[in-house]
Amino acid sequence: MKKIVFCFMVLCMGLNPVYAGEPLKISAPSFLNASTSEDRLNGPIIELVRQIFAEFNVEIEPISLPWARAVAQMKTGELDMIPVIFYTRDRAEAMVFTIPYMDVPTAVFVPLGKCFEFNALGDLKGRNGLMIRGDSISEEFNAYRPKLTISEVPAYEQMLKMLDSYRVDYAVAAEYGFMIEARRMGYDRVVEKLPRPIASRELHFAFSKKSMFQKYLPEVNQRIIQLQKDGTMDRLIETAIRLASE
Repeated sequence: MKKIVFCFMVLCMGLNPVYAGEPLKISAPSFLNASTSEDRLNGPIIELVRQIFAEFNVEIEPISLPWARAVAQMKTGELDMIPVIFYTRDRAEAMVFTIPYMDVPTAVFVPLGKCFEFNALGDLKGRNGLMIRGDSISEEFNAYRPKLTISEVPAYEQMLKMLDSYRVDYAVAAEYGFMIEARRMGYDRVVEKLPRPIASRELHFAFSKKSMFQKYLPEVNQRIIQLQKDGTMDRLIETAIRLASE
């Protein structure tokens, strides 16, 4: 945790805020840019959001939620922000998105030694697959999905166990998050990635349209631009991946 704080000292700018009013309720998936420790959600992205909103004297309240529930609560306004989320037109009906801050490839993973040729979605037909519940891979994938035999699971842990036991032929997942969880569980040597990615998606922060905090969207966009220009965002991502793997 000391390493995380050090990485973001530059963001503090000597502020000693006095918080007032409602806290900003945020949640994020517990991989890549967030982690849970003693039921507390933390990690580099969480710390980044904390420091950004300290500038506005807004306290954040990190909440650990299953992904599908977090997305559902964004729609009802129970949750104010998800700082690690892909844009989709369906989500845009209930959320407003910042500019993107990171590209994430989505890959096809298979049990070790069980590779098959994958050049198009049609190559997945006739095979049993998995994806994360509530995930939206791409418009092309979503349109083709009814032709596939693919089930949804709530977490990468279940996905990895089913691949290891050969209960499915493949899994479709965001590359970084999947590989980090595989390393955590000691499964990184029992699965492998097919060479061709299935999609590439951009990560955003998203506010619920029912949240009073969406008014900060322009300021958050400007902060993301600054962090990209000075290299802080790249260092944040590298730190997130390393810490999550450890």
